[in-house]
Amino acid sequence: MKFNNRGLFISFEGPEASGKSTQIKLLQKFFKNKKIPYILTREPGGTPVSEKLRKIILDKKQLISNTEEILLLMSSRLNHINTVIKPALKNGKIVITDRFADSTFVYQGFVNNYGLKKTMNLHKELLNDFLPSKTFLFLLSVGEINKRLKKRKITNKYDKIDTLFHSRVISGYKKLSKNNKRFIKINAELKVDMIHETVLKSIKELLK
Repeated sequence: MKFNNRGLFISFEGPEASGKSTQIKLLQKFFKNKKIPYILTREPGGTPVSEKLRKIILDKKQLISNTEEILLLMSSRLNHINTVIKPALKNGKIVITDRFADSTFVYQGFVNNYGLKKTMNLHKELLNDFLPSKTFLFLLSVGEINKRLKKRKITNKYDKIDTLFHSRVISGYKKLSKNNKRFIKINAELKVDMIHETVLKSIKELLK
């Protein structure tokens, strides 16, 4: 498979326990086998500064307001873009990120009621509306999310068995992705290998 070495920025989004991490690992394996240059990163995080901010943002014990959380996320993201993402793209690499700005739009903007449009406008103003070329959006039912969360260790304040919360997250993602060609919607309740094939098909189209 020929890769045209022009750089490509893709993100993986979705509610908790949607299987993003599993699919990212499979995609990594594909890129390694095909010797396609890539980097894997995440948000919040991706740089030493951003990883420190991640601990504050996701810590259940940290009492910070939603507005403070959004501003920390924006600061973390700006550092991430300038330090990691843009240099990698300039060098012709594929950048895969586990979450990006869409998570902030949905979790802090929509679910936590800061305002979806207001959060998106802040991203435009502070980060020059820097977004991925394509976003794989993993969607599944609230029942399946809670079922999966019961089987795994709770690692942060958003990993919780809360039907209303996860329902709001799903609604936020659906609202954000409606009529938006950047999003590639994935049925996250399908078998792992079927989802991987769907992801690969889209990736191959993007690399043509």
